[in-house]
Amino acid sequence: MANVLRTFHDIVTNQSLDFEGKARALLQYGLKLFALDMAIISWIHDGIYTVTVFESEGNEIEEGTEFPLGNTYCVHALDANKAIAFHHTGKSSIKSHPCYQNFKLEAYIGAPIYCNGLIYGTVNFSSTRPTSPFSKEQLDYIELFAQWVGSEISREVTVKQLNNNNQMLARLEQVAKIGTWELDMRTNELSWSDQTKVIHEVPQNHKPVLEKAISFYKEGESRDKIVNAVEHAIATGESYSVETQLVTAKNNVVWVKAIGSADIVENECRRLYGTIQDITDTVLQRRQIEEEREAAKRLLHQRSQLFAKISHELRTPLNGIIGMLNAALDNKNDSERMENLKVALRCSDVLLDIINEVLDYTKLNHGEMKLEPSAFSLSSLLADLVSLYHPVCDAKSITLTNESNIASDIWVYFDATRLRQVVSNILANAIKFTEQGGVTLKANAVSKGDATYLLKVIIRDTGIGMTDETLDSLFSPFSQGPKGIASKFGGTGLGLAIVKELLDLMDGKIEFSSEKGEGTTVIITLTLPRGNAQLVTDEDKSLPDFSQAKLKVLVVDDVEVNRMVMDSILQRVGVHADFAIDGKDAVFKCQRDKYDLIFMDCVMPEMDGMTASRTLINESIISPDCKIIALTANTSDLDKVECKEAGMHGFLAKPVSAHEVFKVMKLVAEPEYNI
Repeated sequence: MANVLRTFHDIVTNQSLDFEGKARALLQYGLKLFALDMAIISWIHDGIYTVTVFESEGNEIEEGTEFPLGNTYCVHALDANKAIAFHHTGKSSIKSHPCYQNFKLEAYIGAPIYCNGLIYGTVNFSSTRPTSPFSKEQLDYIELFAQWVGSEISREVTVKQLNNNNQMLARLEQVAKIGTWELDMRTNELSWSDQTKVIHEVPQNHKPVLEKAISFYKEGESRDKIVNAVEHAIATGESYSVETQLVTAKNNVVWVKAIGSADIVENECRRLYGTIQDITDTVLQRRQIEEEREAAKRLLHQRSQLFAKISHELRTPLNGIIGMLNAALDNKNDSERMENLKVALRCSDVLLDIINEVLDYTKLNHGEMKLEPSAFSLSSLLADLVSLYHPVCDAKSITLTNESNIASDIWVYFDATRLRQVVSNILANAIKFTEQGGVTLKANAVSKGDATYLLKVIIRDTGIGMTDETLDSLFSPFSQGPKGIASKFGGTGLGLAIVKELLDLMDGKIEFSSEKGEGTTVIITLTLPRGNAQLVTDEDKSLPDFSQAKLKVLVVDDVEVNRMVMDSILQRVGVHADFAIDGKDAVFKCQRDKYDLIFMDCVMPEMDGMTASRTLINESIISPDCKIIALTANTSDLDKVECKEAGMHGFLAKPVSAHEVFKVMKLVAEPEYNI
C-alpha cells in the first residue's frame, strides 16, 4: 500500500499536469493496479450516467456517452455510499443486473464522488473477465481517488463562483447610480446633482458650500487623500480618481469613489467637475470575495498539506518496519532477532496510528464517524491508559501521576475506543512536550441521578506551554504551533483536530489553559450513560563483506529506530558504525575522528543535515575523500537539489533499502568511487 500511496502522491502533485491530465494518469495507474480493462469518471444527474473521462486500450466508449443510472453497476456504489467491488458478477447476487445482461461486465470496483457534500458521480474500473477478489487496500485506494476528484471539482466550482462574483460586481458598477458635481473656481460656487445629495444624505434643497463639502470626508487619511487630489488637479490640470470614506449628514460612514477633472484656461483652473459614487457595497463585497478566496486557498493548502505531511510521516515507521524485518531474516541470534521483531511491531503500531488518524479525520469531515457503545469499567480504562505511558515517561525521566478518584464499580455504556483515543491523545501530547517535571492525570465521575455520570478529566503538565497564538489555532488541522515544533517533536498535526471533532460528536467539552514555558492544563468534560458491570475473563486480557575494507562510517539521525535500522544493515556486512543524534553531534564526532562515509538525515533538531554538511565541508572538518549521503524521508526534486547544493554526494530515501546502502558502500570502498 505504501508504493500505491507514493505513486498516487507523485501523480497528484505533478505540477506539469492539469486536472484532466492527473485524472487520466490515475485512471491509467488504476487499470494496472486492478488489472482491469476500462476506467471511467462519470457525472450523474437526474438519473442519467454520463461518461466524462474514459481510459482503456480499446476506446470502446466515447466521452459524453449517456446511460440510465439504473443500467450501471454504479447505482450499487451510490446506494452503499462507499466503495464496492464485484470480482465475478456471473456468480454474484447481481447477475441479473442490466449491465451484466447487456455488456457481460464480470469485474467492477467503484466509489461515489462527492462535490461540496453532494453526489457528483463515480470513479470506477471494470472488465469483461472475472478477477481475483479485490483487497481492502484496493478499495481504500479507489476511495482516496474519489475523494481527490471530488476535492478538485469542488476547487473548480469555487474558482468559477469567484469569477462569477467578479463579473457580477462589474455589471453592478455599470448600472450604479452616480452623482455629479461642479465647482466654479472664480465664484467658488459648488453645485451637486440630486444623486450626490442622496449619497451625502442631505435634503434636496441643501446648498453645498466648498468648505463644508470637504468636511464630509472622514477626518484623517480619507480627507487628506481627497484634498491632495483636488489640489493636484488644480495645479496640474490632471484628472484624479480616489476611493475614500465620507461621513454623511446622518453620521453614516460610507465608501465613495470620487473622480474629478479640471478645466485649465491660460494656465488657470477655471472649473472642477466630476462624479461621486457610493461604493460601500462594492468595497464590502470585494472584501468578502477576498476572504472567500483566502479561505479557498487555505482549504486547498490544507489538502496539499495532507498528502505531503502523510507522505513524510509514513516513511519513518515504514523505514523501521522494513529495516528491522530484513535484519531479523539474517540474524541468527534468537534474542537479537526477537528485539528486531519487537521494534518492527512498535513501528507498525506507529504506522497504524498515522493511517488511523488520517482515516478518522476523513470520516469526521464527511460525517461518517459513528460511536459504538459498550459497557466498560471507567477506572480500568484510565488505569490501563496511564500504565501504557509509564515506560515512555520513565525513558524521559519524567513522572506520570494518576490521581483519578473513580470507584472501581462505576461502569458506563459508551464508546471505549473513542474515549480512550481522546484521553490518550491529550496524555501523549502532554508527555511529548514535557522534558522536565511530570504529567498528572486527575479524573472523577459524579452521578447526575438520571442514569448518567458527569466525567471530568484534568491533565496537567510542566512542559513547554503555548502562546496565545498557538492556543487560537489549536484545533486547526496540521497546525503544530511555532516553527520548529513539528521537526523536533514529529506528528501529523491532526490529533487535536480529531479530538475536537470527536468531543463534538460526544457532546463533550475541552478547555485549554497554558503559558509559554509554564506548562499546560487540559480539562475534558463528558456525560456518560451508566452501564451494567460485565464479567471479565482471561480471554479479554549472503551479503557483501566490507570487514576487510575497514570503512569508517558515521550514521546521523535523530530517530533511535532509524539508527537501529542502519546499525543492523551495516553489521550484516561487517561494519560497526558510529552514531550521531543530530547535525551538531555529527560535527562534534567528525572533529574527533575521521570517516570515509557519512549517512546524513536532513530534518533534525538543533542542526539539520544540510547545515551540518555545509559546516563539515566548508570548514574542512572532513577530508575531501569523505562522502556524505543524504538519508531522508523528504524525497521531492527540490529536496534533492537542496541536498546537492549543501555538498552531499548522494541521496537515499527512507524507507532505506539495504541493497542501496551496500551499493553506496561498494562505490566508496572502490578507488574508482563515483556517484
